[in-house]
Amino acid sequence: MLSHFSGTLSSLAPDFGRTGVRLFFVLSGFLITGILLRARARVDAGATTLGAEVRQFFIRRSLRIFPAFYAVLLVAALLNMESARATFWWHFFYGSNFLMAIRNEWPGILSHFWSLAVEEQFYFVWPWLILLLPYRWLRPAILLTCLAGPLSRAACFFLAPENTVALLTITPSCLDLLAAGALLALFRQERREVACARLRFLGFGSLAIIAFVLLCVPADHAAVRVLSPAFQALGFAAVIDGAARGFTGVTGAVLSWRPLIWIGQISYGLYLTHNFAHWLAPRLLRQLTHYRLSYFPSETLHVALLFAISFTTAVASWYMIECPFNRLKNRFASAA
Repeated sequence: MLSHFSGTLSSLAPDFGRTGVRLFFVLSGFLITGILLRARARVDAGATTLGAEVRQFFIRRSLRIFPAFYAVLLVAALLNMESARATFWWHFFYGSNFLMAIRNEWPGILSHFWSLAVEEQFYFVWPWLILLLPYRWLRPAILLTCLAGPLSRAACFFLAPENTVALLTITPSCLDLLAAGALLALFRQERREVACARLRFLGFGSLAIIAFVLLCVPADHAAVRVLSPAFQALGFAAVIDGAARGFTGVTGAVLSWRPLIWIGQISYGLYLTHNFAHWLAPRLLRQLTHYRLSYFPSETLHVALLFAISFTTAVASWYMIECPFNRLKNRFASAA
């Protein structure tokens, strides 16, 4: 949000927002793969059937993701924000990332839809691999998926160097991030403490390498574009492993802070709607001209307004859309 709201921060740290998205991809790979591995264990134990688990997974994911997303997309199309009507079906079928890659452009306030498209494409394919592949092949398959990310980015960089959007947004280029979380989930499911310890060692070492590279190597260098997300994936997997184990001390106290937990609760709505604050803010300010608040003299106040709008829309999304549909998810809890 800071990256999208602050021109100053975006110019100083252009990769700031993408780093947050990459952390989310690793976290998503960890959580989704963990859900699927537990579902597979229930099937293997005879407590339920494969069909029931697949049906439950897709219904619960749909109830969590679709209502708020399609509500926001419909409002954007009705108000024709950033030509949302012209590209409506691309977003409707979660093809936003490929649209942006084809056009090699970020479509303003709809640009963050690319990561939602990557997530949904991952959800569509990944369950079949985790649930149907012979168990002894799971780790090699996840490791190969990890390799697919840098290979895809290398292909994009050398075959179409001018298309910087495709290198970031097409799903194969994000697979190492998703698979790093999946690998951690597999290690934890198998209770491989040594493997988890090695992953933490590699991960924290990778964060140190990333810090060094960002300071010493130009951001548009081939190695940075191709390999940086892979190192970040390892680093974030180490952080997520620590979180799954439970942080203590000051870190644990901060992450257990109730306001922060509440922000996490509404975070999907925040991510989904925050870019639309750019569209709402100037229209809101025009309505405030009677109160002599037609403009703000500083970027700080402007960013504060965008945050206020984002939290308002996210809270509305949570209580009006997400909560009612989340309650329906209880009807599709595992019978086991």
